[in-house]
Amino acid sequence: MKIKKIFLIFIFLILDILIFFYFKNGLLSFRSYFWISHFSLALIFIYLNRLFLGENQFDIFILIFPIVGYVMALINNFLFFREYFKSDIEINENLEKYILNEEKEIIVNSSIDLNLIGAYDILAVGTPTEKKNFLIGFETQNLKFKVDVLKKALWDEDIEVIHYAATEINKIDENFQKVIKEKEMLKDSNELSKIYYDYCTSGLLLGEILEFYQNKYIDIAKSKENLDIIDKYNLLTIYKDMKDYKACNRLIQELIEKKDLDEKIVEFIEKYYYDLNDYEMLKEVKKWQKSV
Repeated sequence: MKIKKIFLIFIFLILDILIFFYFKNGLLSFRSYFWISHFSLALIFIYLNRLFLGENQFDIFILIFPIVGYVMALINNFLFFREYFKSDIEINENLEKYILNEEKEIIVNSSIDLNLIGAYDILAVGTPTEKKNFLIGFETQNLKFKVDVLKKALWDEDIEVIHYAATEINKIDENFQKVIKEKEMLKDSNELSKIYYDYCTSGLLLGEILEFYQNKYIDIAKSKENLDIIDKYNLLTIYKDMKDYKACNRLIQELIEKKDLDEKIVEFIEKYYYDLNDYEMLKEVKKWQKSV
């Protein structure tokens, strides 16, 4: 439809230019052949635009300004011809807006969890007593956020604040180890893979220990006969965290070929290629989003 409209505008632009050169002597008089021809051409354009393209609205500049009106209409349609191509800058800008909105949502949700009191602010400017009281009663549904806050408290100047933070981190870690042993005894691969994934993404683990449990999760996930959509999303996350881009790309291509995509996975892929500055793949992601 856009192609047809651009073609129609272009043809009438040429005709309007011919009218201008043929009757340009009558440009200053609205009763001249020039203006009669121009208005007639504009009315024909409006009629054809309505007949073939079904558009009831028209650009008034086409009627008022000879040649220039058609040029403005052509530029306007060309600039907004975005269904067929989209610049890297536009994709980048849209994704940045998406990420910023998501970060704002995380901040808002975290503030709600903390009764609208910023955890980092308390650790930065609170008294030792306030910090200790905060750590004792600190609860949030976002485990990674909690671990990040507790790790920040480990750098506090007050030894008791450090002690409370270290004790709480140790409790969380011990609970993970306890649940892992229970699930291993039951040989429940579904529950075990879930707890391994939560452990790997909790922020508790670093270095070789983190890599050890990441590989544990991958082995268990791959041992399943049928991976559900959550397993596939989690695998992508683990691969990305490990910087195993080869494995991550391979799984992404497999999901695309099998059309095994949901909104969450498409959003992950979009962020993934954004981080890699792969704007060509970002364009492809836009196409997949329409089918999800």
